[in-house]
Amino acid sequence: MSKKQTIITIIVVVLAFVIGFFVGDSSAINRVNKQIDSANTGETVDSENTTKEESKEEIKSIQLNEEAQAGDLGIKVLESKESTTVSNEAGKSTPAGKFIIIKLELKNNGKEATEYDTHDFKLKNNDTLYEVDDNSFDALGNLNSQETIFNKNSKFIGVYNKFNAGITKNTYIVFDVPKEAKIENLKLIVEQNKNIEFNLK
Repeated sequence: MSKKQTIITIIVVVLAFVIGFFVGDSSAINRVNKQIDSANTGETVDSENTTKEESKEEIKSIQLNEEAQAGDLGIKVLESKESTTVSNEAGKSTPAGKFIIIKLELKNNGKEATEYDTHDFKLKNNDTLYEVDDNSFDALGNLNSQETIFNKNSKFIGVYNKFNAGITKNTYIVFDVPKEAKIENLKLIVEQNKNIEFNLK
């Protein structure tokens, strides 16, 4: 092979690699790197199994009254129940389906004051996810306001209320779910730690 052909071949290989890098998926690049490493060490690599292992995440099931860490918060589900309405001195809320009311314990394990956002929490029912919608946001607001304002319960906080490092607070979070959803099949998940699922029963 002439010097000119060698240069052209090198350029084509480099261009192919660059194009492959930008249009290819990262897992494919990882597999190529693993194959190169294995060629250098003499080890064999099963690319199919490696990909499965990389994509497989171990989900830990958290029981009632068991604390798990999510970001700076230690989270514990204290109790949960179903309800067709929330009505107290703070107001009244009615679900489209039924309310799942969850009492949480939140511990600030960080180094500074923090708060929680309802959008960080979701209910999982197999492949279906439920978020805190307008109905359930009103309901949890009424429940927390009943404790913080009317009952003057300093153990409770509402959404976006900051509490300092080392402090533990309680709060209610509520979801509006279909009537046929069974509470024992629902799992509470948290955005800051997707490898844990809180059991409600």
